[in-house]
Amino acid sequence: MKPDTIVESTMDEWAEEARVPAGLADRALRGRTRQRSFRIALIGGTSSLLAGAAAVTLVTGGGSVRPDPAEVAFEPASLSSETTTRTDLSSAFPRRLVAAGHMAVAAYYILNTPLDAERGTLHRTWHLYNPSKGVYEETQWSYLSVAPGMQRAAVLQGALPTSRVGVLDMRTQKVTRWIKVDKPVGGLAWSPDGRRLLLTSYSANPDVLGRAAGKSPRTGYYVVSNAAEPGTFHPLPGIADNPNNRQDLDWSRDGKLIWAPTATVPSKIFYDLNDRRQPAPASDVGDGVPAGAAPGRAGGTSARTAPSDEKAGLSPNGTLLPTFGPRPGPAVTVTDVNSGRKVAVLPIQQALAWADDSQLFAIGCDVKKCTGKGEFRNRLLLVTLKGKITPLTGYRRSDQLGTWIPIFTHR
Repeated sequence: MKPDTIVESTMDEWAEEARVPAGLADRALRGRTRQRSFRIALIGGTSSLLAGAAAVTLVTGGGSVRPDPAEVAFEPASLSSETTTRTDLSSAFPRRLVAAGHMAVAAYYILNTPLDAERGTLHRTWHLYNPSKGVYEETQWSYLSVAPGMQRAAVLQGALPTSRVGVLDMRTQKVTRWIKVDKPVGGLAWSPDGRRLLLTSYSANPDVLGRAAGKSPRTGYYVVSNAAEPGTFHPLPGIADNPNNRQDLDWSRDGKLIWAPTATVPSKIFYDLNDRRQPAPASDVGDGVPAGAAPGRAGGTSARTAPSDEKAGLSPNGTLLPTFGPRPGPAVTVTDVNSGRKVAVLPIQQALAWADDSQLFAIGCDVKKCTGKGEFRNRLLLVTLKGKITPLTGYRRSDQLGTWIPIFTHR
């Protein structure tokens, strides 16, 4: 019998006796790439061929192949200790890394559909940071999420929702694995430690505008702990009183719970990983309310429980909370949630994210010209609680097509 025939026959027998795990071919191909050549020595018949495959453990008789957990599990995030402020003032669209404190703009997307459009599909063009080149590059992905440490990203390709999720090595900009799902997904979020990936599933594209209010196509979620399989699907339909079609799930700050966005107060509903409703953890109380909700109307709430209309939410140490105003602005007030003491009133339009416990990423316009249409000519800033402002990028027009929205990640 020819060697090729022996190999083919043996592989056919294996296929009948065991289930091959997702990614087995991937591992074999990667092994072949590292070694460049792979030779099988047929010594003493097919028994030597089988012995040569001892690295793969097969459980026959109805069992399954168990991939090496160390090979497919997500490694914990490797965080940078760098806190240097990095700016790119040369363009309205950042080219070089923008960062401050512990955080960085890991990616940004450009909106090609007006935010106030009533029909059509919201389209994003993503730009992802390439740490090997030190620049942001336009990508082919339709949606993405960057893990803490900015070494890997989860990506979706093509029309949403999609039936597979890519795990991207940001240094090589290559997908190392595809995770296939039975329920198509349209949203992604890495856990704070970077070891799990939350996938939000949808029955239809969540970015289609004009769908009837309260009819979000969200169907549920997966919590993925390794790149071999998505794990169990958990049904969790969209919230009826939230008019937004996209209702992506996200993680609590400690990574123990997940939350769903609402359009009311409270702005988040928390669940454990088995979709059981849970009270809001102390570290997350007060984080953002939906756009359009009036600040200060949560009747009877304290500074600790009062929600914020600013994306930044609570400071990393859980003590400071930015809120919009006072009018006419531009102004954002930062309050100590424990004492209720006003810490600062900052001349910015919006607080986007905390760089650390004393600095905020913010959107701001030229204060001297920030009246009427001048408010839409703005840029990304770094502002301290003492009011010191450092421009981070060039100006943009936030009222026009082609404006960009930053995505912040622990660097």
